[in-house]
Amino acid sequence: MANNLPPYLFPSVSWFLYGIQQGVIRVAIGGRFEKQTFRSRYTIAGPNNLQTLSVPIVHGGSKQICDTQISQQNPWVKEHIRAITTAYGSAPFFEFYDYKVWPVLQQKPTSLLHLIVQSITCLHAQLKCPVALEFVNETVTTEPLTQVHPYPQVFEDRHGFQGSVSAMDLLFNLGPEAADYLVDAAGV
Repeated sequence: MANNLPPYLFPSVSWFLYGIQQGVIRVAIGGRFEKQTFRSRYTIAGPNNLQTLSVPIVHGGSKQICDTQISQQNPWVKEHIRAITTAYGSAPFFEFYDYKVWPVLQQKPTSLLHLIVQSITCLHAQLKCPVALEFVNETVTTEPLTQVHPYPQVFEDRHGFQGSVSAMDLLFNLGPEAADYLVDAAGV
């Protein structure tokens, strides 16, 4: 049986590689919300190096991830879209995929779990992952620690290869070749 991956928002390339190596991407959506994790944030490779984008959370109440609500007090969706556009606007496949990612953010979800599920589902589909995606009401059994092999990135000439970024980076930079990259890099 495959290990349960943590429910990360717009997860990293290594997160997807680990799931592919397991033969199925099993996402654990049970358990507690943990602060300072990639459950409410993700990293992109921007012009000024790595940039972490966070979703504001309403504090208080239940500590379960299924009950964690997103705060609508600031224009975080607009800020995220602006940052992603700045980071990837000149990526070779940005204009072919941006309009598929924006609805995940623009739906203005109130539940963090809903946003996580939508972000993972979107990337899984657009990357054409070669394994099934499952959401299970269980707890996390592993943290993904898979090596990411370099691929071309927009600001690689400035900052070197950034392997710890959201899989959006892979999608915007490799486009339809992302599926081949994932299969090759996962060694399956």
